[in-house]
Amino acid sequence: MLAFAPTLPSDLAAAAAATTEAAPSVSLQAVTDLVHLAPMMVVAVWSLIALVADAIARPGSRRFQQTLTLLGIGLAILAAATQFGHYDYDGGVEVFSGFLVVDQFSLLLDLAVLVVAGAIIVFSGDYNRSHRFEYGEHESLVLIATFGVMILAHAGDLVALFLGIETMSIAVYVMVGARWNTKQSPEAALKYFIMGAFSSGLLLMGIALVYGATGVTGLDQLSHEVSTVFTKWGAAQDYVRVMANPEGVPEGVLQMARDKAALGVAPAALLIPGVLLVLGALLFKVSAVPFHMWTPDAYEGAPSPTTAFMAAGVKIGAFAALLKLFVAVLVIPRLVEAPYGWASIVLWLALATMIVGNLAAVRQTNVKRLLAYSSVAHVGYLLVGVVAAASFYGDYPDRGYIPTADESAWAMNAGDTAVASVLFYLLTYAVATLGAFACVSYLGHDKKEATSAHEWSGLASKRPGIALGMTICLLSLMGMPPMAGFFGKLFVFRAAFEHSNEFLRIVVIVALVNSVIGAFYYLRLIVNMYFRPP
Repeated sequence: MLAFAPTLPSDLAAAAAATTEAAPSVSLQAVTDLVHLAPMMVVAVWSLIALVADAIARPGSRRFQQTLTLLGIGLAILAAATQFGHYDYDGGVEVFSGFLVVDQFSLLLDLAVLVVAGAIIVFSGDYNRSHRFEYGEHESLVLIATFGVMILAHAGDLVALFLGIETMSIAVYVMVGARWNTKQSPEAALKYFIMGAFSSGLLLMGIALVYGATGVTGLDQLSHEVSTVFTKWGAAQDYVRVMANPEGVPEGVLQMARDKAALGVAPAALLIPGVLLVLGALLFKVSAVPFHMWTPDAYEGAPSPTTAFMAAGVKIGAFAALLKLFVAVLVIPRLVEAPYGWASIVLWLALATMIVGNLAAVRQTNVKRLLAYSSVAHVGYLLVGVVAAASFYGDYPDRGYIPTADESAWAMNAGDTAVASVLFYLLTYAVATLGAFACVSYLGHDKKEATSAHEWSGLASKRPGIALGMTICLLSLMGMPPMAGFFGKLFVFRAAFEHSNEFLRIVVIVALVNSVIGAFYYLRLIVNMYFRPP
């Protein structure tokens, strides 16, 4: 039997032929994109492998599952390290039509969060066994949360930022509430979930407003569209002045002025609240004041390995989002500077964050709550660096004359230095706080964590290794030379002090005073371990 083959019109036949020819190239492009995202793909696939392995594994085979998970993390680290030298810091490769970006910045954060995840898997095994608490989904949840952080590091679109934050957050919600046989863990998970859901709503609403104002969600297009919004706003001021003095103006002209003013002002009226909502949601994720209230309860109630991931991994992801959006994109002078700018708001919040964090930590006798408030204080220091970087990038193009090449180059170099300082501080903080919570994990036993300060008294005579490790981590968090934490603070404060903003310099001075206050509660715990009787 002969098959009937209809004759297509010439235009449809040409379109079909073009589609057929383009199909292999599209498939090849998709494969190429996946190769660029090899570290992320390994983590995503391994999270499913870990879940299946738990379902089919025999009881008591937890070590095998942990080893399997560490193998996947090791492969992802190898892939990220191999790719690192093939990309530029500020000129990466766009994948999936710019939805994600691969560059040295994202790969560096990939390596950081993968190391954090590997450390969590290592010391969570002993923690779970000593506390008689094991659940099979732990390894998979750590990998899913890590995958979310990696999406944030690679995000090239506002939608990707939202997906990354939600992927990370949902996995962490479950991890926080995993100790269902205690009172604190479910309570902490509920508080964290409610506050996190609220911040997700703020983020989604903010993204919607930004999209309504600009018509784009891609980060590479957003900067130009934001400039256009403010240009339209400026052009509309003439029409606003006509509306403010309508005497003698014909009604038709007045109506046209209203229409033109609305078209010019409306995008800015959407953009500014949208940016502030997105900023508030990200500040919640980094635990900045006044969005920090969930932090001590969640840190205290969660299992210590989960708390370590929240303090290190989640911070890496949240600051990646802040740097990508507010330092690399939203640095238009009107969005950075007062009265509409976010930088002044963040600077005041940074000041409040470091003061509240340190003063609250001084009063704590619970080690996990002390470290929680300590993390809040460190967020304040990091935000100073974020504001400094954005100010350098945003200030100099807005002068009343055309800046010389030397001025522009100096501003760009100073901004790059500030970003590098923030990244160095973030990574040193992550390592130190990860080590501190690892020491807390190893000290507890029999379903009870040793979180009370008196339980750490005389620890150097009973567990000298843990005491030494905790001391090194606390000294780094304190910023004691020659620890890495000292250089992290030094680089951030020096970068911020180089800016001509007087208020920024005052905040740096206040930050130095706060570092001295922070030294008090760190040294108090060290004295407990070495100079107090058990």
